[in-house]
Amino acid sequence: MPFLLQFNCHDRNVDSLLFTQEQHDQAAALLASFSQRYLASLDSLPVYPPLDRPALRGLKEQPLPRAGQPLEALFEELERVVVPNSTHTAHPRFLPYVQPSPNALSPYADHVAATLNQNCNLWHLSPAANAVEQTVLRWFVELFGLPGTAGGIITSGGSMANAVALTAARDHALGPGARREGLQGQRAPLVLYTSEEVHSSIGKAVSLLGLGTQNLRYIATGDDFRIRLDLLAEAVASDRAAGRIPFCVVGSAGTVTTGAIDPLEALAHFCRAQDLWLHIDGAYGALAALSERFRGPLTGIRLADSVSLDPHKFLFCSFEAGCVLVRNRQHLLASFSAHPSYLTMSEDEDFIDFANQGPQLSRAFKALKVWWSLKHFGADAYAAVIDHMHHLATYMGEQIAARSRYELLAPVVFNCVCFRRKDLDGEGNLRALQSLLESGTAFLGPALVKGRTGLRACFMNLRTTEADVRLILDALESR
Repeated sequence: MPFLLQFNCHDRNVDSLLFTQEQHDQAAALLASFSQRYLASLDSLPVYPPLDRPALRGLKEQPLPRAGQPLEALFEELERVVVPNSTHTAHPRFLPYVQPSPNALSPYADHVAATLNQNCNLWHLSPAANAVEQTVLRWFVELFGLPGTAGGIITSGGSMANAVALTAARDHALGPGARREGLQGQRAPLVLYTSEEVHSSIGKAVSLLGLGTQNLRYIATGDDFRIRLDLLAEAVASDRAAGRIPFCVVGSAGTVTTGAIDPLEALAHFCRAQDLWLHIDGAYGALAALSERFRGPLTGIRLADSVSLDPHKFLFCSFEAGCVLVRNRQHLLASFSAHPSYLTMSEDEDFIDFANQGPQLSRAFKALKVWWSLKHFGADAYAAVIDHMHHLATYMGEQIAARSRYELLAPVVFNCVCFRRKDLDGEGNLRALQSLLESGTAFLGPALVKGRTGLRACFMNLRTTEADVRLILDALESR
């Protein structure tokens, strides 16, 4: 008799890992009660917690449990230890990074995705999820005006999206032997160009891809914090004269410190004239194209060879949800396709094997929360929220201008505000920031703007009000 027929699952107590209907009801009730109470209490919680280090050490020192604990015990520990020692990123005064509070639907979508447990690598394993992801990608392609040849993939976030895009750019530059020979067959170094204001994930990707950070050129920005095209042209010409191979320019659709948007259309025309791949890091701000206010500066995305974006930013989806789009989907296939014999793959006009479009094989159903969020709230609601985030930043800028102890370090052009206390030096501003954080009043970030140290507020929180802005500035003045 075959081995599998001799195996009795009940002898191994497999059912112990499954819930009865009563246990399902209990878990659902505990989860609903916790979620409701937590969200209702956000305003009263310190943004950054006073850490209970003995309790956290106790968590780290817990032995592997041999017997299970009841559900009530898990939720009791959650509320007793985990919540009081968590940074409350949905708090209305959590404003340090481009990290939003999640929309109300995302947690439910994550629950459904985990329940269905689709592996979104091969379409045979996730046909409906495959169709959903294709729909989301098509919506984004249409939003940015990319051509019908475009394609992409949902990623964990902007860092992975940038790495995927730059992989495609590198392999395109290396030619047909890219995967076989890699950089080992390259006689001259490939060189990449970007603004000095670029996100750190670009440097990480350059290192990860074996390009070497010495071949990453950081181009200075003007007073508007946008890349200077004249200096870019000089750098490309200089590298070519030295025998190096320029291959890619990275533009920013929202720089990480000031929110500046590079001159994307001009960059695209330069790259085409110079035969360079244009990647736009739009993880911060590309989805602001949903708003009429910001659509104009972002129209150049339609000319890019690739673009990254983050639904877990301006779509306010819960972590994780990033995305990369390429002008020609064949570039992703050239870099990532593989056909191991143990996987069931077959082409179908209605489906895509996303395992051939990126580095991951196991992939969660991240597209569900993006799809649901856009379907439930609608693009117009997002446009209004994006405009409101800009309004809050503008309001804070006005408040700073009206207070003699403050000054802006950069114009307010998007949803972030860089400023400083004029009566404090750089270290003094950082100490005031640390004091604000430790008080639990608010969580802002540091900012280094053209060599000047200050503070940064980034408005990505659905609960923030003008009153919160005034409270933060009042609190900083007293420190």
